[in-house]
Amino acid sequence: MERETLSLIAEGLERILADAPLEAIDQAAGQGADARALWSTLAENGFVLLCAAEEHGGFGGSIADALVLGEMMARHAAALPLGDTMLAAGLLSAAGCEAPELRIGLVDPFDSAAAVAHAAQVDAVLILQDGFLRCARLSPDDFAPLAKAEDGAGRLVRAPQETLAEIAAPDWLSADAFRAIAALMRAANMAGAMQAVLELTLTYTQEREQFGRPLAKFQAIQHHLSDIACETAASIAAVELASDALRIDPHCGPGVLGEIAIAKTRCGQAASKVAAAAHQAHGAMGFTREYALGRFTRRLWQWQDEFGSQTEWASRLGRSVLSDPEPRLWPRISQPI
Repeated sequence: MERETLSLIAEGLERILADAPLEAIDQAAGQGADARALWSTLAENGFVLLCAAEEHGGFGGSIADALVLGEMMARHAAALPLGDTMLAAGLLSAAGCEAPELRIGLVDPFDSAAAVAHAAQVDAVLILQDGFLRCARLSPDDFAPLAKAEDGAGRLVRAPQETLAEIAAPDWLSADAFRAIAALMRAANMAGAMQAVLELTLTYTQEREQFGRPLAKFQAIQHHLSDIACETAASIAAVELASDALRIDPHCGPGVLGEIAIAKTRCGQAASKVAAAAHQAHGAMGFTREYALGRFTRRLWQWQDEFGSQTEWASRLGRSVLSDPEPRLWPRISQPI
């Protein structure tokens, strides 16, 4: 998709989210009339099928295009499964199948017991198993909600029974590729949430005064702000590099997997530092339910582990480097961006 077209689509989503009652939807855990109305608006405007082919009713965008909207949803703490549904529709379309007009979650192909994000919000889940993509309806009996989890996450307690669509996965869509694409969406989500955390912390420390001057004037607070800004910028850059690699190789080859490993690892590391620094800068205010910071930091902590923790992805990256028959580590680190 042309960048100008994607920018127009992103601007449309920004306007919709700016007018939506996101805090009320979040407090209702993505349930209720407000959430249904917002999802209907997103579906009617075509955002759900961004990555689906035109013959399947979509825009023909790429998985990389979906990351832009996924980052935006996280920046607004929108408690809806748009990112995962876009990926699911895109993958089903790539396999030659039209996605059902439902909210769809993703199941980790390497760990069926892992938490399914938005389990309480989605109507179906997409499962990759034995070379087939299976979209199955998710019922309340199929999962157990996770205590204190964000966005209705839950663990599958049994395999969903009703198959809505099943088709052979594209040859390139291995379990590694499926998990990597989902992990990159989580990295984009974290990058978006960290941008929101930075904006909140800057505003709070500039407006809040102590001893007659704004908190932002104190050196200790400035250190926290600097740490948040640096970690956020590094995370955005890592996601953009992985996204660019995916645009060049949409079939998620070894080079793309390496870039995704870097992005998920870097964003996971940054999430801990950003959340800690932001809460330090906010003091007690940052821990109140009425203030928005927790909506973002709780998600950051959860997204760190979804579709592989930073430790798992760092280990994978290290094994890849060590298994290379030629010494390519320094050339890779030092190559121009």
